[in-house]
Amino acid sequence: MKTKHKLLAATAAAGLTLAVLLPPPAAVLAHGGEDHGGTAQANTGVALTDEVLLPKESQFLFEVGTRLAAYSTTYSRATLYGTVSAAAGGEGRVVVPQTGRIVRLVAQVGQAVRAGQTLAVIEQTLDATQQIGLSTERANAQAELRAAQQDYARLQSIADIAARKDVVAAELRLRQARQNASIYNGQAQQRRVSITSPISGTVDVFNLAVGQQVNQGDELFRVLNPGKLRVEAQVFAQDLSKITPGAEFRVEGLQGQPGAPARLVVFSNVVNPVNQARQLILELDAAGSTAYRAGQAVNVQVVGESGRGEKQLVVPSSAVTDLNGKPVVFVHTEPERFKIRYVQPGAINGEQTVLLQGEVNENDRVVTTGTYQLKSIYLNQ
Repeated sequence: MKTKHKLLAATAAAGLTLAVLLPPPAAVLAHGGEDHGGTAQANTGVALTDEVLLPKESQFLFEVGTRLAAYSTTYSRATLYGTVSAAAGGEGRVVVPQTGRIVRLVAQVGQAVRAGQTLAVIEQTLDATQQIGLSTERANAQAELRAAQQDYARLQSIADIAARKDVVAAELRLRQARQNASIYNGQAQQRRVSITSPISGTVDVFNLAVGQQVNQGDELFRVLNPGKLRVEAQVFAQDLSKITPGAEFRVEGLQGQPGAPARLVVFSNVVNPVNQARQLILELDAAGSTAYRAGQAVNVQVVGESGRGEKQLVVPSSAVTDLNGKPVVFVHTEPERFKIRYVQPGAINGEQTVLLQGEVNENDRVVTTGTYQLKSIYLNQ
């Protein structure tokens, strides 16, 4: 028993000696002195950093481009989609008043015309039944004229014994017969109708020729006044608050046309039962409408009174990308360092996107081209 106690005492003394002589435990270091402190975590396939390191050479190779984030009041405006159409007095359609053929063609494509100016002359054509009826009526008128002339001449020859009332009646009959005969004899000239322009403007494209047969109701010409155009837009529920009495409107073409101010004509109180939108009618001024044409699709920028002076942070829309299902932007913080910033995008207007939330500040340099490569490098590092 004494031997056992001596052995335990010796073991305890040896352990105390080692505790005194050995240095205290330190952090485990590996390849180059990096600190791997903390408990080891399982590989989840998601990078544990919020930045990407990319050498300059790779940036040139991937064509990484950046632009500055900035505050703006322009992109907090509502954007409506509209269609250009002719305003009142901006379009005149000329239709055939009666079936006939063109005997004279004055108008030319692209010609500037005045209201009331003759564009063409049409002669009415008759079918067989109408022609027979007209010939019969003309023959009857001629027969009546000859009978009236003979009766009047007979009464004149016996005027000294004829009753005065009979002479007067014969004279009236002769006058009426002459008038009717004149009408039927000149009916061929009366069947010609001059077609005039209803408005001042430019003659649009047409395809007509002298001698061509046209039918009643056919459209012959279309005269357009490019200085009188309007824009029809649909306003949905989310944009109704922007249409205020003091709102300003600007039309922007989708084909590179310069923007032009527009004036509110009417904001309909009727709701479209199909899409639940209300119709907005705007009128372009004469100077701004020259770049637009009827039927063209345009954007309508609306600035309400509540939107003036309200600044919002905007970035190019190409800077916003998706990372693991969340919208992010890459911010170029140092020459070879890019930080990931999670954001909450807002309204998108043209090529710009409003950032409602996120650690992006004014004048931060956000990546607009090469974001796909940066995202791939981040997910694989």
